[in-house]
Amino acid sequence: MQSTFHIGQLVRLSADVADREKGRTYCVVSIVAPGTERPPAYLIKTMTGGDKIVRQEDIRPAPAHALP
Repeated sequence: MQSTFHIGQLVRLSADVADREKGRTYCVVSIVAPGTERPPAYLIKTMTGGDKIVRQEDIRPAPAHALP
């Protein structure tokens, strides 16, 4: 299965996921392989070091002018 996002790509959380983190830009640092009952996921990180694992449908590409 091909990933939608790639390592190093800047992304933002989707509107329905982003509540207090609206507008924050993340960088994809790892692609988490799918499991038997889990779809592929992405490890994303902020400039300040905060990280989280998200599903593909929970993120979208950041605008071209976004800063990490």
